[in-house]
Amino acid sequence: MRNGSKEALDAQRQYSDAPQFDAEPGLVASEAFVRGIRHIGYRSNVEAIAELVDNSIQAYAQRVDLVFGFADERQPTRPIQLAVVDDGHGIRPGMLRLAMMWGGTHRENDRNGLGRFGYGLPCATVSMGRRFTIYSKVRGGKVHAVCLDLDLLDAGAYRNKASVLCMPPARPAALPAFVSEAIARKHPYGWPSGTIVVIDKLDRLQWVTAGGLRRNLIRQFGVAYHKLLAATAIHIDGKPVQPIDPLFLLQGCALSSLDEDRAQSMEPVTLRIGLEDGTAGEIVLRYAWLPPTFGAVDKSRDAIGLNANARFPILKQYHGIVFSRNGRVVDVQSRTPWTTFINNDRYIRVEVEFSASLDEAFGVTTSKQQVSVSQEMWEQLQAAGLPKAIEHLRAKVRAAKAERQKATGTAAAPSSADAGRSQHDQGQPAPSRPTARGAREAQSSAADARLGGVDPGAALDALLSRIARRRSAGNGAIATEYDRLIRGWARQLSRHLGNAAHTTRE
Repeated sequence: MRNGSKEALDAQRQYSDAPQFDAEPGLVASEAFVRGIRHIGYRSNVEAIAELVDNSIQAYAQRVDLVFGFADERQPTRPIQLAVVDDGHGIRPGMLRLAMMWGGTHRENDRNGLGRFGYGLPCATVSMGRRFTIYSKVRGGKVHAVCLDLDLLDAGAYRNKASVLCMPPARPAALPAFVSEAIARKHPYGWPSGTIVVIDKLDRLQWVTAGGLRRNLIRQFGVAYHKLLAATAIHIDGKPVQPIDPLFLLQGCALSSLDEDRAQSMEPVTLRIGLEDGTAGEIVLRYAWLPPTFGAVDKSRDAIGLNANARFPILKQYHGIVFSRNGRVVDVQSRTPWTTFINNDRYIRVEVEFSASLDEAFGVTTSKQQVSVSQEMWEQLQAAGLPKAIEHLRAKVRAAKAERQKATGTAAAPSSADAGRSQHDQGQPAPSRPTARGAREAQSSAADARLGGVDPGAALDALLSRIARRRSAGNGAIATEYDRLIRGWARQLSRHLGNAAHTTRE
């Protein structure tokens, strides 16, 4: 027998003879399962925290707060703790430790709210930190808590005498100081009921500073929950989340009336889909198109660089078909079986809102951050006129651009993506590759166009200020990388200036 095979079989024997397998094995190897589930694949911390907000909304909370805890409150820069605080109905002590289990929910397969699988709370928390604690209080009761610490889990602290992994029972508990202070500020007349999820031993934050996390959460939660914020207010580090309709149609939403430009709507379409079990699901298709100046500060120039307004990040991030489930945005896709959204399509807006009874047809994932639309459902959407509506919106935007170019006397310059699509559709050959000199001239012209009359010195100052802010807000590795890049740029600039001075003397 080869040495490698013998070593593998010896390792199998050692693993299977471990004490935790003395009893009949369950469906999962518990500690390994928890370590692996930390990599479930949330796109970012925003989607993970959204899982906790979903639970609060389903508990009929009127207010949800994300609160940061710091090692030194005098320097509130990098949080060492996160807490999601709500004023919902709370969790009974007997249910508390079950709620921490993967799949532990009384709402399994519920299609009326945002939760369904019972995986959101434990998956979301361990994806960000190595310890989480749930504190909860029902009306008229006392605060109880249960804690799961992955370091103690690895050390075997959660196994009973029979080596079975067990979640500890809920016990009366006092709230952490930073949470108590937040509740005193947000609920001055008392906190009658609710749930608090505290995550610490944070080791997986994409945005390590409170400012970076706050900015991204406020913007993305504004879109994700724009239809639900009227019933449940969300605050991030004391800042309220304002609703942002990605189609910019709903009255009262932020950015919809930022300036004189307005989104133009098309008639929505509602579909009723019959299911095999006799129930039905509903789909609502919403459409809008935007003026080509919608993302620009100065309407005489394109929305590029410093001329992009606060709407432009939404145009970029939610570029394609926005999918919403039970009122909550879960995904955006730029490809369909019949078309692909290109840069100029940022000015057409499409939303597919569906009820949770259609989860299987839309391929909703356990973490509710992605859809995988079935071929049958794409066909249903096609029959409902979605491809024709997209082309109609494109025609509206093209006409608006042509009208703008006519009014300003500028020539129409199609983007490379537009040119490629047009030549493909008409069966024309692709343009020949430009010469090196032509490429340099095109780059120079493009640079001049991007500046659009802005003073280069002022633009450079703004860029350097942004670099300095990013460096100071980042961790040590980021700061070191920025220092390296700036030193290299300075050396290159010095050589260039020296060569220029030498040429002038000659």
